[in-house]
This record gives sequence, C-alpha cells and structure tokens, in this order.
Amino acid sequence: MTQMKERAIEMIQRIPDDDMLYVINILQNLEQMTTKKETDREQAMAAFQDLLKYRGRLPKDFDEDKELAEAREERYGNIG
Repeated sequence: MTQMKERAIEMIQRIPDDDMLYVINILQNLEQMTTKKETDREQAMAAFQDLLKYRGRLPKDFDEDKELAEAREERYGNIG
C-alpha cells in the first residue's frame, strides 16, 4: 500500500462514525470522476482512430488559399 493510501486510511479512521456519510459521498464522487476519465479517454482514442482512416494526400493541384476563401465565403457571405 502506498504512503498516500495509508495516510488516507489513518485520516478516515479518525473521523467519527456520524460523519462517515460525507466521506462515502466524497469517495463515490471521486470514483465516478475516475470512471468518467477512463470513458472519455476511450472515446477520444476511438475518435482519433476514426480520423486516421481519413488521412491521405491532397491532390497536387490543391490550392489551400482558394479553399479557405471559398469556405469563408460559404460560411460568412458578405458580412461587413
């Protein structure tokens, strides 16, 4: 057991039984946060793998300035 866990157990042992409900509530919230982090990480990796499927080379005649101008025109039109 790590020193941090031992310290946490010692602190919990000093807490009166009447206040243990608060400790349990905090621990449950921490557990949910940890589970959510793992789920978020898995979703992020799945999204990244999905993006990798679309990587490839652009055509030799690809003009990024033209593409950007067209995208801006499409999105914003003649604002201003």
